[in-house]
Amino acid sequence: MEKENHNQLNYFLSSLDELGGLLIDADKIESVGVGVLRLTLGTVMATKGAILLYKQSTKELCFLAKKGVQSEGSFGASSVFVSKIKNKPFLLKEALPNGKLKTYLKQMGIKLILPLFHKENFLGVLCMGPKLMNEKFSKTDKKVLAIITNHLTKALFNHRLINEVQKRKKETSLKLLELEALFDISVAISSVLDIGKLIEDVLLRSVGVLNASKGIVLLEKEGSPILNLSSSFNWNEDVPLLSKNLSVFKQASEKEKGFFYAPPCKETLQKKLKENHLLICPISTKKKTVGYVVLCNKETRKGVEPFSKVDLDLLSALCNQAAVAVENARLFKDITREKRFNESILGSIPTSVVTIDTLGEVDSVNSAGTALFKQKKEKIIGNHFMYLFEKDEAVLELIAACEIDNKTKTEINMPFLTISDHTVVNLSISPRVDPNGNKQGVVITIEDVSDISKIKNTFKRYVSKQVVDELLNNDAKLNLGGEEREVVVLFTDIRGFTAMAEKMNPETVVGTLNEYFTEMIKIVFKNNGTLDKIIGDELMVVYGVPISNQNDTQRAVKTAIDMQKRIRELNSTRKKQKKPEILIGVGINKGTVISGNIGSREMMDYTVIGDTVNIGARLCSNAKPGEILVSDSVFKKTKKEFTYKKLNPIRIKGKEKKVGLYSVVHA
Repeated sequence: MEKENHNQLNYFLSSLDELGGLLIDADKIESVGVGVLRLTLGTVMATKGAILLYKQSTKELCFLAKKGVQSEGSFGASSVFVSKIKNKPFLLKEALPNGKLKTYLKQMGIKLILPLFHKENFLGVLCMGPKLMNEKFSKTDKKVLAIITNHLTKALFNHRLINEVQKRKKETSLKLLELEALFDISVAISSVLDIGKLIEDVLLRSVGVLNASKGIVLLEKEGSPILNLSSSFNWNEDVPLLSKNLSVFKQASEKEKGFFYAPPCKETLQKKLKENHLLICPISTKKKTVGYVVLCNKETRKGVEPFSKVDLDLLSALCNQAAVAVENARLFKDITREKRFNESILGSIPTSVVTIDTLGEVDSVNSAGTALFKQKKEKIIGNHFMYLFEKDEAVLELIAACEIDNKTKTEINMPFLTISDHTVVNLSISPRVDPNGNKQGVVITIEDVSDISKIKNTFKRYVSKQVVDELLNNDAKLNLGGEEREVVVLFTDIRGFTAMAEKMNPETVVGTLNEYFTEMIKIVFKNNGTLDKIIGDELMVVYGVPISNQNDTQRAVKTAIDMQKRIRELNSTRKKQKKPEILIGVGINKGTVISGNIGSREMMDYTVIGDTVNIGARLCSNAKPGEILVSDSVFKKTKKEFTYKKLNPIRIKGKEKKVGLYSVVHA
């Protein structure tokens, strides 16, 4: 008996040695499968068996090798199936989930199933038929099978990796070109502010990387259905007029993804351009689509070939970079033309990027990061993040939280003490992982929004809390500098104030003005008006900036009525206190103005200018104590809501035509 066991052990060892040689020498996975199955069946004296590989893309089990069984194609292997057989080294067919595979194995007489797992990766199953003389599988058999399957899973997994490497190797050249092009475009973003030159550069790089024979860039024009030809390459004939309402352009804008066409497809765009092979991709910003890149005929050594999804993904990446560049260029152009207050802010808002490895050390920082930290790259790299952000406990806590739960953490308008007590940033901390999902550390992006925060805080001095909240919740409405808007202006001042002030001491004058302005400004903010300025005893209020509403004109008239009512209440109290009455006149006008921050970064004034403002001031000057005068434009807009008395038109200095005049009838 002892000799028999010794012989069996030698046989098992010999089989394992043969298995090692087989796995080393075999160059094809099919050869590995056939050899391992033959060796396994011989080692445990099984009469039949099969190896089935798992295809992750289709979630199916397919035959790699078989002996003594009939091939039945493929078998479904859902995630439920995989989870049920996981962590179970040996299964009887009865333990399998119900399905086609279980039925098939039962028909084939399979007795033992060995799931093939490499860590968390399901690779397939090894199926063993009955042993000779229908003996049961012994403990020794199962140990040997466990060793064999362990080697087999490693071989299968390595083969999968080799296939992936070979596949990626074929794509390496294209990926290098892609990265080079994307890098060049990124450089262009920071250096090229001429939209025409930028678009031409994007087209040339797109044509070169994708081997297109020709191409065009079409830009949308505000208010026009026709796309404007911005740039072309190798296009000898005239490019036909193309509408942005073509279905291909509409679909590209909606899906933010392009299309590629090839014969026999005959889309309208193919017919118009007289080209069969087309690749179309939108240039889209966060707000809207600004244009499209159209490439024709992918040229290869074999001739013209259709574009592929890989080509589309690459062009989409290039267009995304181009969109950022176009948006930045347009913003810069607008800022320069209108001389806006926030020119330096919107000209270039860099985002700093810092990467940290698994040991907590900084292993990279971009140029924007070095500028933010005001340190050379060599001084930052190699530091532990706890030293880099030692002044910001909140940042340290976010990094720790990201490392623990492996989820992105963000903070908006966060104080950043690492730089200064006045620095405010938008912070994002994301996990770094390799293609296999293994942790590599974290990525930190930092956007300095200190200047933007200053601008938002400035508006709190101009407008009511409701307007401020709306601005802070919707940045799109925060539009500063040199903008043409339709507004309603309201002027009010105290009648006979100079004569009144001459009879008062300075303290009384200031006290009277403070009492008057306090009550009037409350009414302005109650009606969501924007306080433009206070000059002496004069108050200027604007409706329609920075946020416009359909009832701006009505709210302006309501403000004037509330003011006159409150003045009467104040005068009742002042009369009892034996103080002189305060009498005011109000003028309201509606029209077009230029609005924005005028001045410099150090000293600014958010205001509106134009004839509309001048006429409003003149109406106020002509208003009698207790009177509210409005222009023709205000009357037409509000005549259904308020009662008016028509007055004789007045002539305003600098205007040839007289201005229509109405007085508000109020209680």
